[in-house]
Amino acid sequence: MKIFSEIYGCYYNIIYRLLSDYRKISDKDISDIINEKGFGESMLFLLPKLKDDEWNLFGEARPEFSMPLTDYQKAWLKTILMDKRIGLFLTDEERDGMLEKLSAVESLFEQDDIYATDIFLDGDDYENDTYRETFRSVVDAIKNHEVLDIEYSQAPGKRLRHYYIPCRIEYSIKNDCIRVYCIEKKKTGKLQLINLGKIKEVKHTGQFIPEDEWPDIDEIMDRSYLDEPVTVLIKQERNALERFMLQFANYKKNTSRYVEKRDDGFDGSENPIYKCEILYSSDNETELLINILSFGPVVKVIGSERFLNQLRERLKMQKCRFT
Repeated sequence: MKIFSEIYGCYYNIIYRLLSDYRKISDKDISDIINEKGFGESMLFLLPKLKDDEWNLFGEARPEFSMPLTDYQKAWLKTILMDKRIGLFLTDEERDGMLEKLSAVESLFEQDDIYATDIFLDGDDYENDTYRETFRSVVDAIKNHEVLDIEYSQAPGKRLRHYYIPCRIEYSIKNDCIRVYCIEKKKTGKLQLINLGKIKEVKHTGQFIPEDEWPDIDEIMDRSYLDEPVTVLIKQERNALERFMLQFANYKKNTSRYVEKRDDGFDGSENPIYKCEILYSSDNETELLINILSFGPVVKVIGSERFLNQLRERLKMQKCRFT
């Protein structure tokens, strides 16, 4: 069963956009919006009806469109508001006000109904006021292109302090933490990945980077990747492909159907096998390895040789612990 009703689907949003953005509508405006928002076949179905105004949408008595929330949308919204991470984006007053308006709505599930496995238990403290302030300072700096003075704990008893240009944040499901991609404000422009929970102090510097000098984080990350990606074969069992794509959504990767013949249970010539090539840097190697191992027998690593050697050493180490 779908959570969100199709009444707010593709065609509804096309009509809503046309009525909201245009007082006088031309055939070109209609075509452009359908091309932007519609499906491949939308031109065949939707365009003739809108051009001829069969539904009487564009006359003087133009209908007023509204998009009231459905019951499922309200239930989904209440569920999200009960997540401990929502305090990063809303104040307590905003959250409580919205929950009050949804008091008669039953959430889709309670947070205690979900028991997460195969993750670290010492995740970030999302309800800590200092943590929330740090998160908002970093987000504001990314939006405004501001340099931050950041002090963080690199290891127990060792703190570092630099001027950084924060460029991107990401959430790690495995570690249950938020991390910040930062560039040191030096000539070298070294890329750093800092756990938000390890930041001890953040100060705004008032130094702003002009738009034309803002670093291209994608290009910098591309340069940090190792020469060879890790190549993984994925069976279509236990919803493995979908779970794999979700787990590694924050990695740059290329996925395709694998059709080569093999004799190890991953024969792509007769079975639905997929090949995923993941680009990664040495900083992410250990985490990537652990995450891939968590998928067990539904995946098989076939390259690179560097990654395979790391994998073998990891398995030997685990075997020694249990023998």
